[in-house]
Amino acid sequence: MDRTGAGKVPLAVGGLPLFGHLLGLARGRAVFLQGLRTGGDIVEMRLGRRSFYVLNAPEAIHEVLVTQSGKFSKGMLFDRVRPYIGNGLATSDGTFHLRQRRALQPAFHRERITRYAETLAVVAEQRVGRWRTGRTLAMEREMRELAVALMLPTLFPSADGSGTGRTVEELGARVGEDLGILVRGVLRATVLPPALAELPTPGRREFLASAASLRRLAEAAVRQARRSPQHDGILALMLTHEDGMSDEEACDELLTLLVAGVETTGTTLAWALHSLARDPQAADRMHDEARAAGPGPATPAALPYTTRFVQEVLRLYQPLWFMGRRALEAVRVGRYEIPEGAEVVYSAATLHRDPACFPDPLRFDPDRWLARPEKSLPRGTYLPFGAGNRKCIGDGFAWAEMLAVLAAVTTRWHLHPTPGHRVRAVADAQIRPDALPMSVTPRTAR
Repeated sequence: MDRTGAGKVPLAVGGLPLFGHLLGLARGRAVFLQGLRTGGDIVEMRLGRRSFYVLNAPEAIHEVLVTQSGKFSKGMLFDRVRPYIGNGLATSDGTFHLRQRRALQPAFHRERITRYAETLAVVAEQRVGRWRTGRTLAMEREMRELAVALMLPTLFPSADGSGTGRTVEELGARVGEDLGILVRGVLRATVLPPALAELPTPGRREFLASAASLRRLAEAAVRQARRSPQHDGILALMLTHEDGMSDEEACDELLTLLVAGVETTGTTLAWALHSLARDPQAADRMHDEARAAGPGPATPAALPYTTRFVQEVLRLYQPLWFMGRRALEAVRVGRYEIPEGAEVVYSAATLHRDPACFPDPLRFDPDRWLARPEKSLPRGTYLPFGAGNRKCIGDGFAWAEMLAVLAAVTTRWHLHPTPGHRVRAVADAQIRPDALPMSVTPRTAR
């Protein structure tokens, strides 16, 4: 104990000389992080010679993200991302972050989300209406491209607001592929030491090419918006904010919205369709609910079962397995002292499998949210969109997207997994779908 009465954070077991816990983490991220939870509320993990303080207790996570958030900055994980997507909301700190958040906040007010929801319903219907009976769909890629198609009309409502000359379908496919490569590359970079992460391997070159391609897209979109300003899109709101926003700042925010709004939403939707394909009764229930709600924007009030279903997907298939902060000063968190400059990380993916709050945690059960609604859970227990002053600004938009897509799919199609295809288990190394090939057949009137 030090003179404040705070204890030293215990070192996690299983580390190796020089490597620390790097090999265990590389072999299976979710499994390894889940195992750290037995070590206490906070444990020290070493990746090579670098220490990370892993928050396991919900109370400790709430302290860092909410109660004492001013004592922490974004940290190393975001430092690794910043060179590729810029200094947008996801990576910025301090007064600049507050300024940018205020500039973007009007774009995500509830009344504007309601307006977006009408467009989202139309786009989702059009996209899933093009599916064909018997054709095998790589649903991970399909949902990523659909997430791009949903976002484009809200970013720039003009016919070709992107300024690229490409159709929406062409742009969605290209952006979806580049985003997938970018996110996978960033995840590798957060685990590997910089010297290894920056080796000029074919994968690294592909990663850099995709990052550059996305930057060019953002720059073209900003130039187009400057030439022909729209007054309804998110990009126009950024450019016309009273504080002003430079072209570079607008590019950074646009890339941030694409990375945060496409990859995570697309992955979550792919897992949702995977779960529906395995449970036809749940799909029928969702179909009946969407039919009863009628056409138009999908809302949680109109689709309560679908909403619980999405909550369960976000719990069990959380796409962000690792998030972090950096201590700006020595901070006491719970009964431990976190030193100044320390990297602090937490895993919502493993937190959401805590049997103390989620009985039989690996069972997919949307109705568990009837027995224990989200608001009744202890603080820091369920964090699909983070918490505190850096909580995802687009959570309402993401909900509108996911409800629109699930209503469109379940009113039109039955989903069928591809026979013999093995999807990696929830607790395996990657918490993301493995292409998820499936086919569809039309629904008939019930």
